[in-house]
Amino acid sequence: MKRFSLIFALVALLVALVPVSVWALPGGTWNTGMKIQNLSATETATIVVTLYRENGTVAYTLDKTSGGAALQAPANGSVELYMPNYTGVAAGKYAAMVSSTQPIGVVATQTDYDYGLADSYNGTQGGTKLYVPYVYHAHNNWSTEIFVQNTTGTEAHVQASISNGTITKSYSRIIPAYGMASFDTSTAEFSELGSAFIGAAVITSTENAQLAVMVNESRVVAAGDAKGNVLVSFRGLSVDDSGTKLVLPSLYREFSGASGTWRSGIKVQNVSSTTDAVVTVILKADPDSPSGAFTKTFPAVTIGKNGGSTEFYLKNYTDIPNMFKGSAIVQSTGGEIVAMVIHTNYDGGSGYGVANGYLGIAAGATQLSVPSLYKGWASGAGTWVSGLKLQNLHTTESATITVNFKNDPDAPNPTWTGTKSGLTLGPGESIELYLSNPILNGGGTIPDSFKGSATITSTGGELAGTVIHTNYGRHVANMYLVIPK
Repeated sequence: MKRFSLIFALVALLVALVPVSVWALPGGTWNTGMKIQNLSATETATIVVTLYRENGTVAYTLDKTSGGAALQAPANGSVELYMPNYTGVAAGKYAAMVSSTQPIGVVATQTDYDYGLADSYNGTQGGTKLYVPYVYHAHNNWSTEIFVQNTTGTEAHVQASISNGTITKSYSRIIPAYGMASFDTSTAEFSELGSAFIGAAVITSTENAQLAVMVNESRVVAAGDAKGNVLVSFRGLSVDDSGTKLVLPSLYREFSGASGTWRSGIKVQNVSSTTDAVVTVILKADPDSPSGAFTKTFPAVTIGKNGGSTEFYLKNYTDIPNMFKGSAIVQSTGGEIVAMVIHTNYDGGSGYGVANGYLGIAAGATQLSVPSLYKGWASGAGTWVSGLKLQNLHTTESATITVNFKNDPDAPNPTWTGTKSGLTLGPGESIELYLSNPILNGGGTIPDSFKGSATITSTGGELAGTVIHTNYGRHVANMYLVIPK
């Protein structure tokens, strides 16, 4: 059984049910959906989701859908668990362990529409040393909460070392077996970091316990669904995510349209304990970028060992043209690195603002899993639509790509499938498939009210990818990494 960890919220009355000193998420009602995709092309996946309380005790074991059917995902297909539909699960905050008889890809989406906050993050198998490239304190209303689950059967003494290169502070938590705790920089405990702090964190334990980390970067300017409230969520990075070469498939600089202006920041963190990293970022425009053909190699930057970090905020580089939409390769001489991208669009969602982010990718694959996709999927005041961004990691070989789309069993027209084949990307190139456009073979379109998944195969270069969901009616946008099979 392959297992993934998720830390997520299903909270109807957060303050009433959860100690504020430990869980300091903004107010409102938090809910979570999990999308689980079966990576087997031939066998059905039988799935079990175990929910743990903060103290590490088992709260619920879910082996059925909310409708009572066996919790299974068909070959190459996906199944969704939207937690509010489980009426027997009490409102509260839980961690989840997801087990399956087949290899799986897992994506969780958390929403707080009362505050205009939502984002997605990938499930993780965790590690003994985890990295958080972006940590904010009192920076333009941004703060960071780092959630940690102890996935082992013994108590763990957990430390978070937070640094911006000038200020370095360490914070501790004692977490019971399978329990949870958090480090929330919006609280008084972290005031010593000072104002306008942008740094990074390293999460470890005295026992070298296997930990799972999920991070919420929240910008809350006012109570309720206020203009400027946004959220970015991501899992902690491990040494398995590191390398001397990372790819970033999705980047923007002053990319403006009817839905506002997208801007990207890149944060690179050195995971080597012995060697500084000399880092170069190579930026390249997409073939369909309105800015036209463009490449840029940033001057090399030295990043200190033991979790040092630096940021490349694309808006500050005036030689990058407005309307840039593209990708990047990040290379290091010396220490191995991890990276993260944050996108912001403060004009999106009718001026309420949206944001999302994703992790740098150290290795690609010729087969990829995409657990969660939408086209015109209605949700309250708005609809969800997805964009799938793919990048060829090979430096000399083209990639010929086929994407097979598949509706979920509980979606309208559940047997629908569609294909895009013969898509070619040159070495290092990237392209976006926006699901509202006619992207299928023969100029075909994905049907409205599509809620499903996709599998991707490449002949030639290995691929990496990201998915972005937007729902401007709800004032939110989400993002996650495509999963290697």
